[in-house]
Amino acid sequence: MPGNNTLITTAASSVLVSNGTNDVITGYDIATAYVVSNGDVGDDTILTFRKNDSLINYRSIGDSVDAGENGLIAVEGTSGGDQLTLVGADGGVVNLRYLGSKDGGHAYADASVRLEGFTEGKVTNDTFDASKGSFTFFYDNALGLNLGFDTINGFGADDRIVTTRQILDNDDNATIGFGSNQVLDLSGEGGPKSSDSFRHPGGQIDLNGVGHNMLSIDFLYKETVNGVTYYHYGIDG
Repeated sequence: MPGNNTLITTAASSVLVSNGTNDVITGYDIATAYVVSNGDVGDDTILTFRKNDSLINYRSIGDSVDAGENGLIAVEGTSGGDQLTLVGADGGVVNLRYLGSKDGGHAYADASVRLEGFTEGKVTNDTFDASKGSFTFFYDNALGLNLGFDTINGFGADDRIVTTRQILDNDDNATIGFGSNQVLDLSGEGGPKSSDSFRHPGGQIDLNGVGHNMLSIDFLYKETVNGVTYYHYGIDG
């Protein structure tokens, strides 16, 4: 069974090579991970950076990146060096949120996709406690990245899991059983697919209720906000 230690799974990969020139890269129609090489890549421009695209930098550039009016992002840090210009699909400026590091890369994605009130599962193996309050755990699996092996304890009827790609429902009955591995397998870009249960390209979640291990979760509804579709899961009744 594939592990969760590979960062880029179902996304296309576009490497910004260390050629020292100011290149212009045009985005693809599917989720794309733009990988910044360690070296002098130049001041590149990425056109049509979509909401399901990601930037993978060889070093951290902060917990959040506000590009400002000029749209410039310093991929070698605030002290200078190479800068990127990200142009959104709508022609606007793209601000980024940090998704953690894995497999030698630091992952960033469009900050607007994580809605207010979302607690995000990043590419690392995260552990959350839902026993004291109502939580909405967000997994942006449309990025085509593996979001790690997470554990959520104390998950109750007032808690939610929200994804940007639908989770495989083998029986199409709005209840997703976890199978023999007893964890929730997340789909990736282009999902859901029949292979999600053993490839889990979006990562996995060990979901535990109060005092017991959960073996299923229910699909509740979907909604579209600013061009992004969000799939809501929880305990139905």
